[in-house]
Amino acid sequence: MEQKPVIPNRRGFADLMRPGERLAALIYLPIHVFALPLLLPYLVYVMPGVTNMGINLIYYIVGLVYILLLCWRFLREGFNAALDRPGAFVMSILLAYILEIALSMIISSLLAMFGLNLGSSPNNDALVSMAPQGYNKLVAMTVFMAPIVEETLFRGLVFGALHRKSRVLAWIISILAFSVYHVWQYAVTAMDLRVLVYMVLYIPASVSFNWCYERSGSIWAPIAYHMISNAISVSLLI
Repeated sequence: MEQKPVIPNRRGFADLMRPGERLAALIYLPIHVFALPLLLPYLVYVMPGVTNMGINLIYYIVGLVYILLLCWRFLREGFNAALDRPGAFVMSILLAYILEIALSMIISSLLAMFGLNLGSSPNNDALVSMAPQGYNKLVAMTVFMAPIVEETLFRGLVFGALHRKSRVLAWIISILAFSVYHVWQYAVTAMDLRVLVYMVLYIPASVSFNWCYERSGSIWAPIAYHMISNAISVSLLI
């Protein structure tokens, strides 16, 4: 018998991830966040010619294949939910864009108030360094693969599962997890916990992605906005 998700109806939000998909995503989450980033760099000893771009492509291809195979019903039902409420889908993305701009301005003002000039994040610097190794590959990785994998994990799994228990906790944990995810490797590599301060630069985007998901009820809203946001970022960085 096919498992049916329990769908709470709160502010239009619907958790469409089935228990089996949630378990699969939960198993992969620590692999994606911790295991692969720590292990894949050792490929240089097995494949001496592999580039940093190649390692990152493998990272996201593994994640994309895993998500498409084991969470495809969640993605399909999210697509159907977007078609059922196209107005909410589009408006959630437009409002998320405005929200991200406003939050970015607020955070920039607060950082300036305390005399902090963070500049570009280590993650953005890494993207710039990889561009000469293949711009088209960079676009495929950041604009198409990363949003599907990351939104399924951080919004579909983390936000969706916690939202059943506490909306406030879902917002806080998913924002912190997504923000730390983008900087922790650089803090470990530099052996300097101060690098973690760059996580504040990812808070506006994380809040906006949460907004998309909760307001639209479809995982494809944050995925679409994530794709648009990454496309803009890559075009400005390179």
